[in-house]
Amino acid sequence: MKRTADVVIIGGGIQGLSLAYHLTTLGVCDVCVLEMNTLGSGSSGRSAAIIGHAFQTEASLPLTIWSFQALMRFEEELGASPEYEPIGCLLLAPRTEADQLRRRHAVLRALGVESHLIDADEVGRLTPGLNVEDIELALHNPNEGNVDPHSIMMAYAQQARQRGVRFLEGVRATGLEITGDQVTGVRTTHGLIATRCVVNAAGFCARQVAAWAGLDLPITNLKRHILVTGPVSAYAQTIPFTYDMAGPWYMRREGPGLLIGMGAAESNEEDPVVDRSFLNQVIDYSIRRAPPLEEAGVKTAWAGLRPVTPDDDPILGPVPHLRGYFNDCGWGGHGIMNAPAAGRALAEWIVEGQPRAVDIRSFEAGRFSSVVS
Repeated sequence: MKRTADVVIIGGGIQGLSLAYHLTTLGVCDVCVLEMNTLGSGSSGRSAAIIGHAFQTEASLPLTIWSFQALMRFEEELGASPEYEPIGCLLLAPRTEADQLRRRHAVLRALGVESHLIDADEVGRLTPGLNVEDIELALHNPNEGNVDPHSIMMAYAQQARQRGVRFLEGVRATGLEITGDQVTGVRTTHGLIATRCVVNAAGFCARQVAAWAGLDLPITNLKRHILVTGPVSAYAQTIPFTYDMAGPWYMRREGPGLLIGMGAAESNEEDPVVDRSFLNQVIDYSIRRAPPLEEAGVKTAWAGLRPVTPDDDPILGPVPHLRGYFNDCGWGGHGIMNAPAAGRALAEWIVEGQPRAVDIRSFEAGRFSSVVS
């Protein structure tokens, strides 16, 4: 194993892979990606895989807009299809969330994103059979859709590998080497890798990695369950990604059946397992919101983690007290839809000293108080 690298990225999810690829496009190819399991085996591989502007904060929207455009030219640039399917997104708001949805709609329209506020009748046309008695209004974004995270990740990895990036799977980072105020290496289960640039793209382990750099990042890992059903006659045709803000709960077509997700309980599991009692709660809620699901059978289920921050925005960029250390974490389940922009902008910051594709400086860790331990 080579013991040096210009850049070491801790984490082989979609953020780490996008960054590795974009570093090579800027001429930095001596890059090492450490992944404690296999590439994409963490949160990136357990996602509902939706590209949706409506889910973003106002601050994050420029990332999503840039990423959406990049994904539309992804096959041309990287030679692999992201498997984009423009099914649309439908957000359901009870009275308590209605004003928030109206504000989101206004922001989207101001940025040129197609967005429509609709009533219950129109909701029923888009996603039949829903119980909307408690829903005041809904937001429909017809151009949103789902992608295949695996295809995107493997395309990034293949292109990066061809340009010289090394991927060390099954190798866990265990600490940082620091000399004065400069990162000088990463300790791993396979020995030390000397480097003067380290990126924390460690997903649900990001808080632990940040602690090695003297940071206490306000990231909480929330567990979400996802299940896949068999066919349901009411949803034999394509429906939009339907998201109930009250749950939060969502569903979309997945093959002949449906993919359903719900849950936001804090978890410290490294490999989250399905909680059968909570899965029953998901099933009960699903039937209440979409009564046709009563005929559905559960084919498979899994659980994943969403590392979230207090303001629901990621933590990106360097920290003033430690040269050569960068954060790329706290994505809260939005890492896939923002990976192209984040990877490009952070690569520019590392190589050129500032981000150009998208201004991500407002996402630095310093926006939170007391992050330096």
